[in-house]
Amino acid sequence: MKNLARCSLLVFLCLFGLNLSAQEETELEAEHERHEEHRHKNVISLGIGHAHINSGVENGEKQWLVLPSWMLDYNFWFTEKWAIGLHSDMIIETFEVEDEHSSESVIERENPIALVGALSFQPIEWLSLVAGGGVEYEANESFGLFRLGVEPHWEIHEKWEIFVNIGHDIKFDAYNTWNLSLGIGRGF
Repeated sequence: MKNLARCSLLVFLCLFGLNLSAQEETELEAEHERHEEHRHKNVISLGIGHAHINSGVENGEKQWLVLPSWMLDYNFWFTEKWAIGLHSDMIIETFEVEDEHSSESVIERENPIALVGALSFQPIEWLSLVAGGGVEYEANESFGLFRLGVEPHWEIHEKWEIFVNIGHDIKFDAYNTWNLSLGIGRGF
């Protein structure tokens, strides 16, 4: 009789545990669906920051330049973790950089604009990793570029988020740029 009572208790506890486990899974699925409904497919972001250039030239001497910049990005989230977008940056000053092919000459850049096709991956809810390629346009000469970036972001309202963008542009046959920006994005 004791064995029957123990077996009954064991079966009851197992079934109760399975029920709790199923309930937890249902709650997690519902939370995931709420997050998916809340997630906006389209996000436009505007940021202000600084471009850091280690091969700048000022008064004929090599200098580390820190120049003001603006960024405007569009992302389309086609899954919960992946987005494709068009990212743009503009350095709002005229500056000179060392010519990579000749240490005696410089390249003058006047308000260059970078346009980048980017792929974003979100490994965790508040962080995006960005990679892409594009072109930095300028009146005298344009350069191809490859971009890598990290973008932590925090939701401040149902449709709004703030973010920090840390990016590295590797320009082909030219100078490289580190970008640090702070911005706001709106989903729709």
